Amino acid sequence: MIKTIHIEDEKRNVILLDNLVRQHCSQSISMLGNAGNIEDAILLIKKVNPQLLFLDIELDGGNAFQLLDKIGEFNFQVIFITAYNNYAIKAFKYNAVDYLLKPIDTNELKTATERAVERINKSAGNPNLIELINYLKVNDKPQKIAVTVHDGILFVNADEIMRVEAKGSYCILHMVNSKTVTTSQGLGYLENLLPKKTFLRVHNSWVINTDFLKKYYRGKNSYMEMEDGTTVHVSIRKKGDLLDFLNNDM
Repeated sequence: MIKTIHIEDEKRNVILLDNLVRQHCSQSISMLGNAGNIEDAILLIKKVNPQLLFLDIELDGGNAFQLLDKIGEFNFQVIFITAYNNYAIKAFKYNAVDYLLKPIDTNELKTATERAVERINKSAGNPNLIELINYLKVNDKPQKIAVTVHDGILFVNADEIMRVEAKGSYCILHMVNSKTVTTSQGLGYLENLLPKKTFLRVHNSWVINTDFLKKYYRGKNSYMEMEDGTTVHVSIRKKGDLLDFLNNDM
């Protein structure tokens, strides 16, 4: 079952969608909660870790795009729901599965839900297999991690990853050979796979391999220069972690 939440500030619409999902989509998704404003939505997302959001665009005290921007990185699928059709183009820029207008058409809801489930299953691959692969360690060989790509699972040597960049619902692995690997897995998930001895989260959008750190630039807007000449900004929240890491490594 796909873990699903509904972000909507009108109670009658919450009840209506819940009834429609129970009647027509209950075999594929499980509705696990509702929130009506941005703050509550962020808390609910952190609590449930959903795979799918039904997301109303006009929320109490803000809108759906402000919510997604505050989250920064996310790997759930989104079905936008609204009474206004003038948001359609912007909605799809956020990689929406679909865009449903109120009042919700049952057939359109079923189609959008099926499309979301297909996306989720395709991008997730076989989670048990991936977890098994990532916990297998081969003595005297570089640690490999398994990442999902569009056509399967790719095995990557961790020590050949220079940095990992979050881009919305996906991540880009920047390799030492100047090649890149795009994966649907989130930055938090990849961070947990990578060796803690050398990899460090320095920003909401960046994990770096400190073996390739060339220089750290202090200051209010501190940043790092990597050995390939690229720069990576350090967030204020992560600056202390970076300095502790560097001091312990010296």
